[in-house]
Amino acid sequence: MPVPAYNTFNEVFDSLDAPDDDSANPFKIELIRPEDFIIQNWPPQPGDYRVFNATKSTALALLQGIHIDKPDLTVLSSKIAISGGITTENLGVEHLVKNVVANPHLRYLVLWGNDIEGHLPGDALLSLFGNGFDKTKRIIGAHGARPLLKNLTESEVSHFRKQIQVIDLIGGRDLSELDKQVELLSKQTVQPYEAGLKVDSVVIQRAEPAKRLKLDPAGYFVIMAMKGKENPLLIEHYSNDGTLKNMIEGKDSASICATLVEKKLISQLDHAAYLGRELAKAELSIISDSKYTQDRAQGESS
Repeated sequence: MPVPAYNTFNEVFDSLDAPDDDSANPFKIELIRPEDFIIQNWPPQPGDYRVFNATKSTALALLQGIHIDKPDLTVLSSKIAISGGITTENLGVEHLVKNVVANPHLRYLVLWGNDIEGHLPGDALLSLFGNGFDKTKRIIGAHGARPLLKNLTESEVSHFRKQIQVIDLIGGRDLSELDKQVELLSKQTVQPYEAGLKVDSVVIQRAEPAKRLKLDPAGYFVIMAMKGKENPLLIEHYSNDGTLKNMIEGKDSASICATLVEKKLISQLDHAAYLGRELAKAELSIISDSKYTQDRAQGESS
């Protein structure tokens, strides 16, 4: 597919104004000029990606079934800013858009690989670029199961559509063809966008250890891992006076957790979180043939 020719930056884009969109209730909105871009602060969203040269103009979105071996990735890495997988038409698209628009040096987004059946994140990105989203934040024209972008503002979507040119290589499998397209993009005369856009919807909070331990009125549990048994996970449920009330056995931590919830044997969220962690540890000990020791819950007894 030939790469479209582009005019210079100033001929294509209007001047940016600071956005005032509050449709996703952002608490902080920041415009990032190219000269103020800090490589170490990008990308803002976590995900399955690798950063190469953050001031290059091309980002690579890898769709289903794509694995690039290290030698091939080394060749591509000199020409791209970032590469990463995308698997969903909602949260995956949201994270990608937020990362892309936060870097004013990015001007191209290449979609490569087979689109994922049902979710169709590649189709969602193409539709978002071409059509935007409606008042319900549904991507116009997208065919995936749930293409709703509840965590993007209108400013971010508008910014994405102005800053980025999406290059459709969906269905591509030939690495030499991908390299050729990326090489062509790297030779395009294109300046950084006037500014990147970073919108924070929530404040990141630092996790702290529990200070107080409040006993669950529903009782406590003793977990045992018994490798070799048909149902290797066993959990004993006691009332807080030490009386055995229930015994539940199962093959995996997920089914044990589901049973505890169904039988209403847990009444506190912190207790449920603790049991989920411990059951997952017990299951892993069986898989790895290692010893399991149940940890006490965090905090001092009240």
